Amino acid sequence: MRLTIENLSKEYKEKKAVCGFSGELTDGVYALLGPNGAGKTTLMRMLADILKPSSGRILYNGRDISLMGDDYRDILGYLPQEFGLYKNFTTERFLMYFASLKGLDKNQAKSRVNEVLALVNLTEERKRKTGTFSGGMKRRLGIAQALLNDPKILIVDEPTAGLDPKERIRFRNLLSEISGERIVLLSTHIVSDIEYIAKEILLLKEGELIQRNDVEGLLELMGGKVWKVTVTQEELGSLQKTFKVGNIHRKASGIELRIVSGDRPLPNATEVQPSLEDVYLYYFDEEAVGVV
Repeated sequence: MRLTIENLSKEYKEKKAVCGFSGELTDGVYALLGPNGAGKTTLMRMLADILKPSSGRILYNGRDISLMGDDYRDILGYLPQEFGLYKNFTTERFLMYFASLKGLDKNQAKSRVNEVLALVNLTEERKRKTGTFSGGMKRRLGIAQALLNDPKILIVDEPTAGLDPKERIRFRNLLSEISGERIVLLSTHIVSDIEYIAKEILLLKEGELIQRNDVEGLLELMGGKVWKVTVTQEELGSLQKTFKVGNIHRKASGIELRIVSGDRPLPNATEVQPSLEDVYLYYFDEEAVGVV
C-alpha cells in the first residue's frame, strides 16, 4: 500500500500554504510536525480529497485520487481538527448515521458500530447523548466514525488538542494500535504525541517539507547542538537574545539553561543528549509543546 505525493502545492492569492510537497507513505504512523500556520491542515485536506491542489498530484497505489472518486473515499477515514456532533443523538445513533453516509448496509453497520465502540472504549456510553461528552470522549467518537469503513488511509488533524494527559496517552496508543495494516497520518505541534508512535516525522515549515526522518535519525542530526550551562541572573537576558533557550531551571548554584546551538555557547557549557523538543526548537525557532 502506497500513498505517493508528487510536488503538491496550494496557493491562496498571494499566499502559498503548501509548496512543492513530495513524499511516499506506506503502512504505519506518520506525523506532520510544525507550528500553527505551517500548512499541516491544508496538506491533510488535500490528501483527504476535500481540497483541490493548485498543482501536483496524489497517487494511491499508482492511481490519481482525483480520478478515483468514491473508490478513494471508500478506503479513507478523516478526522478534522474541528469535529461537530449532533448533541441530541446518542453515541450509537450518531455512528449509525455516519455508517449510512459511508454506504454500509444496516446489518453491516450494526456490527461495525459495535466493533469501533469497543475499540475506542465507548461501549458503555452507546445510549448516552453526545452533547454530554467530555473533550476526550468527543475525540474518541470522532476516531470511531473515521474507522467505520475500516479505512486503509486514516488522516487525523491535531487529534489530541485540548485533551488532558490521560486522554492524550489513550488516544495516541489507539492510533498506534490500529496502524498495523493502514497508513495513519496525524498532524500536531505537541512532540510527546508522536515521540513513541511515529514511524517517521515530517517537519513542515511555511508550507515546505524541511526534514523527514524517524525519531532516532532526527536526534542523531542534533548531535553537538544541545548544551547545558549554569549562568548568573545578569547573563540570562543576553543569552536569551543570542541563543535558542529551551529550558530555564533556577537552582541554588545558579540558573541552568538548556541551549540549542551549533556551537558551544559558553566555555563552561557541556553537551547533552538531544530530545525531540530540541529538534522542534532548532527547526522552528520556538518552544515545543511537550505535554505528556
